[in-house]
Amino acid sequence: MDTTRRAALCGIASTIALSACGGDGGSNTISIVTPSPAPSPTPTSSPAPASPKPAVGVLTVGMSIFLGADLVGANYPDRSTFIADHTPIRYLTKALAAGRGPTDGAVREHNSAVGGSFDHEVEGQYNSVADKSYNVVMLGLAMNSGSAYGVHGRGPNAAFTKNILRNVLRRIIADGATPYVCNTIHPWPEKITPASITSALQEGIAWPLEQETLLFSGPLVFDPGTNRFGSTSLDDNGRGIFARPGGGQSIKPGSRLLIQSGGGSNAGLVFTVARPVSGTTVEIMPSAIREGGEIFGTVRHFQPPIDEFLVPPPSSQLQHKDWTGSGIAVDGLTSYATWNSILADLCREENVKLIDLEYRGFKWVERYGWPSVYTSAYEGVPFETFNHPQFAAQRVIYGEMMQWLATAINDGTLTPGFQVLRGPAIT
Repeated sequence: MDTTRRAALCGIASTIALSACGGDGGSNTISIVTPSPAPSPTPTSSPAPASPKPAVGVLTVGMSIFLGADLVGANYPDRSTFIADHTPIRYLTKALAAGRGPTDGAVREHNSAVGGSFDHEVEGQYNSVADKSYNVVMLGLAMNSGSAYGVHGRGPNAAFTKNILRNVLRRIIADGATPYVCNTIHPWPEKITPASITSALQEGIAWPLEQETLLFSGPLVFDPGTNRFGSTSLDDNGRGIFARPGGGQSIKPGSRLLIQSGGGSNAGLVFTVARPVSGTTVEIMPSAIREGGEIFGTVRHFQPPIDEFLVPPPSSQLQHKDWTGSGIAVDGLTSYATWNSILADLCREENVKLIDLEYRGFKWVERYGWPSVYTSAYEGVPFETFNHPQFAAQRVIYGEMMQWLATAINDGTLTPGFQVLRGPAIT
């Protein structure tokens, strides 16, 4: 800041004293007071030169959006080069570099995101990076894990994933870096239908544990004479496969059981349950069994009525409401909001920062609608996805967020601890 300088004023103004001496012969005397010399001004000190910004390394783990997947259509010229230059993390590193001078440290990046992965897999992605000398680790999470497949299919449940992510966050901090957890925008809601969810989960529900349906590998007993099927296997509490919580107890008349593998010549058959007999046995529709005896194999609940088991149920997945508090209602998907809230809880518990891309995505949709996120055209050729944003939307939702973050990092304006970061306004 400039030093405020003041001139000394005392003694500069002349004082004129008029003295009247009485009597006719009196005379008037004028006294002049000579001003004191003004003091020399204090020299202004030059501001100390700013310390050079240290070098910064940025590591990315996460999913396909952070690889810039499907950012533009297949006919776009130099498509792979364009995509690589416009990944979310490239916006961050380019802005970090642009905010630095010739004496500041360099900016480097390494992207270990993997398309098609789930949130619990970021641990392996982080482990695969031998050099841990990074200052910033970006976790691009939730797109796949927030899906019905991720939440209720072969993906892990919330507690399982939270524990893995918690350990990763603590390791990142112990390694001297600052983690930033990114939640996800929603895919195109109208493309996620109950039928598509059922199709994704047609082999049954494995996770979360409280919603699991029957999946068992072990000795299977086939009795064609009585049309009975089951297993002699008991768990540690003495319960058979049709009495165990989180699975077998969901089997009832009309349920279908797939002999997924093994089972001799019964492999691949689907049995329809006529009635449960006991915790170890069910009666199935007649003439379904090809081979009798006790044979090792795998059985699972085939095409369960998933609306009865899932929370949220597929029929309630699509919701039209105000997601941002703006007073504007748009379509969104409940399972993605649920998973994003789990990530927010984790960030709060671990005192790390959350980049709220879900909020930014909804603010874009409030202005421009879902088709503008997932459709584009080049030279008249249309291109459409349902879960990878196109360049115009991605540049604002992700890119401007990362540019905002780069400025905050360069300027050192972020306070330590948990914060929800939403970046600049969507216009």
